[in-house]
Amino acid sequence: QYLAIQISPDQLMSFGGSTDPCATCFLYCIGKIGEQENKVYSKLLCDLLNKQLKIPSDRIYVSFFEISAGNVGWNTTTFA
Repeated sequence: QYLAIQISPDQLMSFGGSTDPCATCFLYCIGKIGEQENKVYSKLLCDLLNKQLKIPSDRIYVSFFEISAGNVGWNTTTFA
């Protein structure tokens, strides 16, 4: 319910010295972030980008950020 995805196409990017298709993903989460969860999220995101955009998984970086509920606004309030 609270998942939002932003895709910024046609970016000038280089990954490992190549301009072949690549991606950087930033996952911001209120809780539910940890070593085991992040492995699951990384696989899901890489599989999705590979299937939908044909970006090889070895050309994708995923960064995880845990944020507090009070620092996320939605529907005129925060999640705190």
